[in-house]
Amino acid sequence: MLTRLFFSMVAVTTFGGDALLHAASPATIQLGRGLFEREWPSKDPRLGGDGLGPMFNGQSCVACHNQGGVGGGGASEFNANTIGIESMQIKGTGVNNDVIASMVSTFHPGFVQSNGSVINTFTIPHRGGSSAFRQLNDILYQHVPTVRSEFGGSADAAEVRHSYATPILFNHNNGNHQITLRARLFQRNTTSLFGAGAIDAVTDKQIIAQTKLQKAHPEISGRPSTLKNGRIGKFGWRGNVGSLVEFVDQACANEIGLETRRKPQAQDPLNRGYRNSTTDITDAQIEAMRDFVSALPAPTRRISETSDDRAEVIRGEQIFNSVGCSVCHVPNLGAAQGIYSDLLLHEMGNDLIDLNHAEPYAIRRTAVVNHDYTEAVTTENFAGSMSSGAYYGATTAIKTNAMSVGRRSGGRGNRERPSKLIRKYDFVAPDYPSQRLKLIDLVNEETGNIRENEILEDGRQQITETRSALRVYVRVHYEPTRFNQEWRTPPLWGVADSAPYMHDGRAETLLESITMHDGEAAGTRDRFLNLSLADRHAVIAFLETLVAPTNAPQPRT
Repeated sequence: MLTRLFFSMVAVTTFGGDALLHAASPATIQLGRGLFEREWPSKDPRLGGDGLGPMFNGQSCVACHNQGGVGGGGASEFNANTIGIESMQIKGTGVNNDVIASMVSTFHPGFVQSNGSVINTFTIPHRGGSSAFRQLNDILYQHVPTVRSEFGGSADAAEVRHSYATPILFNHNNGNHQITLRARLFQRNTTSLFGAGAIDAVTDKQIIAQTKLQKAHPEISGRPSTLKNGRIGKFGWRGNVGSLVEFVDQACANEIGLETRRKPQAQDPLNRGYRNSTTDITDAQIEAMRDFVSALPAPTRRISETSDDRAEVIRGEQIFNSVGCSVCHVPNLGAAQGIYSDLLLHEMGNDLIDLNHAEPYAIRRTAVVNHDYTEAVTTENFAGSMSSGAYYGATTAIKTNAMSVGRRSGGRGNRERPSKLIRKYDFVAPDYPSQRLKLIDLVNEETGNIRENEILEDGRQQITETRSALRVYVRVHYEPTRFNQEWRTPPLWGVADSAPYMHDGRAETLLESITMHDGEAAGTRDRFLNLSLADRHAVIAFLETLVAPTNAPQPRT
């Protein structure tokens, strides 16, 4: 019984039904397109919430997703920005958690969460917030003397490279304490959503099969993005999101500031008392946008009709395969035909680090505790809670045991005791997960109630929900991987029409993006660079046949 319940929990995929079994009506798709293109106002009265913001990157989805049509990628100017603390030292008398939070706040209060905990990465929205918050951001950007676009991202690929290469150094004295830290501006480029429905239909089993195929490879060792609830991530630059509906849900909250039933909107750290009165967008609206994005056409091939050009493209694809590019950029993956991706995470070298790290690699899960539960209740089309994988990637908590007063668990309860007085605290962002073994309360933290999906003979979805105080604790075993350097293999379909390249848009051309491969891909990169000029041109000619869909919807004028 315990095993059955455990696996029924981790099999939960999305709210609103499984993508493989979902068929959207044309009317729902059109509704989703309207929501995708809509410019959301602030203080929208229709749901009673505050609408747009108060902090956001754009007023609509199409504001960033517009390259080649509605749902495409975006240029560097639309990049999302985060600041990550690489290393930090705090010195003084009695350094404890409160002192750490206070001193980090002098750099930027965004690193301190509402509960007082401190994290080492902080997303800076392009718009909104109080004037004091915007002023703090301007001061922070002064440490990175690069040209930013009017929209908020970097002006071009060269500015992305320059900003990444410019560390932010900060020193500050406050009373008896001193903080010294090194940080960096990290960026994420807007991904194309063409073909997202096919990616959503790729199964965990098909992704795991690619992992097994690479186990014997001497250079390449991709691994799946393993989410906390046991599913495999497929969306986002690091595969931190498991399904398309979750991707849309999180984008609404993170990019537009629309609070959903699962994802809170971004909070101004200088106005923590502010609360939205309700959600800004319904599950039905999120699912309609999912249906529209899922219906977007997949990219295609465009090959010249002249015999010489066709011959060069055919030769280029053969060379692409022979040097090893197709080991990761797999041409077909399940329903995603022509994707040129294995959807796995690969270690790409130190020059491509980002402290919003990939999910740690969970190699084994074991259910260890199960309490009694009440009778199950059967419903239809139940929209339950979902996991909230980080849209930009996971973060690292900055924490210490240097508390002025600690608590010790004894035989008769807890008693206070003074702890060692700490005069210096050092933090360095970890390259690997801090724990090899972790116990997770899966019901409480991840899925809420137990839900089992069943498709009836008439096609309706029936969900059996167990509402109780059930607790299943899962012992998760992690394999240490360099999660700051791991990236999901980006699909190459449509690559000819989706510049700039790499996760932050640092490469202007396809040739530049190839030369920036490192880590596992170093051997493949070197074999490509050692080709003759004619052979390298042939590979680029092949890649330039992978174009955006010609029937993509165009923005309304």
